[in-house]
Amino acid sequence: MLAATVAMSHAGAQAPSTEPAAPAAAVRSTPAYPDPYVPPAMRKPMRDYSSGPTLLRYQAMQKLKKRFDEADQDGNGMLTRDEARKAGLGFVEKNFDHIDTGQKGSISFDDLKSYLIQRREEARSR
Repeated sequence: MLAATVAMSHAGAQAPSTEPAAPAAAVRSTPAYPDPYVPPAMRKPMRDYSSGPTLLRYQAMQKLKKRFDEADQDGNGMLTRDEARKAGLGFVEKNFDHIDTGQKGSISFDDLKSYLIQRREEARSR
């Protein structure tokens, strides 16, 4: 009986598989904790960046970009003070002179983004 079981297990191991072999990278998985030597009581779950402040900032920027593009009536990628006012972008209209550092009379989305980042950094330093 033992011989039959061993023979069957060897026969099953030698039979070709109909499923494609998984690549070596797919077999390896990332560990739940990067350092296996950290005691379980001290382990913290890895941070999930699918939510939180980074995602919120990204979503806010995407909405602002959409509003910026909708306000750009002539499609040149720049907003004038008049276009900002007509689109109801009061913040942009109010701070237009600060955003338009080159005094060109129009601003790009990158100009607006730079201004917002500068304001955030100034607020943090207070």
